[in-house]
Amino acid sequence: MPTHPFIFFEAAEAPQDATQRIETMYFEAIFEPSGTMEYVPEAKDLAGEKIAIQEGWIIKEGPFKGQLCFYIPNSTIGWIPKSDLKELKPVPFVRWKEIHKQSGYGS
Repeated sequence: MPTHPFIFFEAAEAPQDATQRIETMYFEAIFEPSGTMEYVPEAKDLAGEKIAIQEGWIIKEGPFKGQLCFYIPNSTIGWIPKSDLKELKPVPFVRWKEIHKQSGYGS
């Protein structure tokens, strides 16, 4: 199978045809920690706030097994299960970058 050095697989699963490029998806959501997930103290400041997130991977074990998770780039919060995100929706990169900057993580 031909490969290309600039193929990035950031979605939950890679396509069968590895010559396809998967574009990064940008999302916004309101962070509502459920109490099931243990977050770092920094995460408590974001509870109830709109956050800029990117799609991560399918969780393989634990109470969130099988769920898609997301993450905030340049943060120490770690992965966030989809169940802790409300009003999740894709947004254009410009909007995502604005939210990311407002939350203190973007430049």
